[in-house]
Amino acid sequence: MLILRPIERADLDDLIVLAEMLDSMNLPSDRGFLEQRINQSVRTFENRPGDEDRGISVFVLEDLETGRIIGSSLILHKIGTPGSPYFWLEVSEEERRSVELDRRFVHRMLRLRSTEDGPTEIGGLILDPAYRRHPERCGKALSIVRLVWMGLHPERFEREVIAEMMSPFEESGENLLWEAFGAKFTGLSYREADHLSARDKRFITDLFPREAVYTTLFPHNVQEAIGQTGRAAKAAVRILERVGFRYLNQVDPFDGGPYYGASRDAISSVRDRRELVLPSTVRRLDASYEGPLALLSSEGERGFRATVVPLDEESAPIVTDECRRALGVKGGDRVNVTPLP
Repeated sequence: MLILRPIERADLDDLIVLAEMLDSMNLPSDRGFLEQRINQSVRTFENRPGDEDRGISVFVLEDLETGRIIGSSLILHKIGTPGSPYFWLEVSEEERRSVELDRRFVHRMLRLRSTEDGPTEIGGLILDPAYRRHPERCGKALSIVRLVWMGLHPERFEREVIAEMMSPFEESGENLLWEAFGAKFTGLSYREADHLSARDKRFITDLFPREAVYTTLFPHNVQEAIGQTGRAAKAAVRILERVGFRYLNQVDPFDGGPYYGASRDAISSVRDRRELVLPSTVRRLDASYEGPLALLSSEGERGFRATVVPLDEESAPIVTDECRRALGVKGGDRVNVTPLP
């Protein structure tokens, strides 16, 4: 049985193991940083976020049989605040033509942009590789649970939601855009800059060029990599596109990974959540049943809990006794049903 829930302080060691699989800016492989992030999330779920974090919700996927945390995802309630801007590279095109030479060029340009009044960001999606083909669609569940939480508490989030996708990396761990661009202006390696930006982004304003940069000046392989998604992130992109996200013509200033975004209330997993009263009759699940799946969630005495359940021919959730115990719900309780895309 797999259950989705808010992270707890006791999950630190398991989260460190997960973070080592990705080592991203949102969940770097840094014990001190992760411990702080867990504490921020605990405060947020207690509805008392500190001024310094503006709300961070970290979700984990727990295998109840083993007691292990096998996946994570998170929401940064607001990125881009006074003193801590949100940065991106705007991707645009400029057409140039020479009548004398009878030649036309369309140049792609990158321009650093920032705001201190930014959107909500979803990220931190990591899944133990052993569970990637699990019948309960673990990757989808970890992605969609964030949107379900937004639908339950929309007032806690911004009207625009973005997701940064990881770009391709070389086998050596280097990133093509960073080596051709960011490293030239900062003197830092990609990992050094990525980890530093998680704590302090002022060096971006201080050192990055303020005028537009023509990507024509980069080697061809660097140009091709800008805005591309790494192999491991392609499935995550497909999930987001199915619920309403689109490419924003924005990329990460460090690795050139694309930003996808959507209006919060237009996201199908936010908009299409159904609330119902759980019937007293407990249903059994035929092991051979292969109907569509949904995320069943509740906010009971044990706090927010969610799990994947199948839907029957009438789109009603099949909620077994094991599922009820895991969620801490009983007949007559209110639950939420959100179809998995």
